[in-house]
Amino acid sequence: MEISFSHRGIDLTESMLKKAERAIQRASERIPRATGAHVRFNQKGAERRVEIVVTAPRGSRLVATDSGRHWGPALDGALTKLVRQASKERRTPARRVAEA
Repeated sequence: MEISFSHRGIDLTESMLKKAERAIQRASERIPRATGAHVRFNQKGAERRVEIVVTAPRGSRLVATDSGRHWGPALDGALTKLVRQASKERRTPARRVAEA
């Protein structure tokens, strides 16, 4: 799975990027057939925001966002939301396309 990061004008430590990468890899084990992930780090004043977008085949995407005063809790919150969405996707019956 390909993982990409984007952060502009923000000084993120190498350890934070590695923590994010490890966390995404652990979360992707719960998401069947995940093909890629994109993690965005944004900062506006004292608020730090992390957005995680995981893509899967057929264009389906899981998007989770969280914010906080520090990067670590914001990343953890977004990952928690992502895992919760993934577990709901697994239990949801397959969507059926009506034949025309």
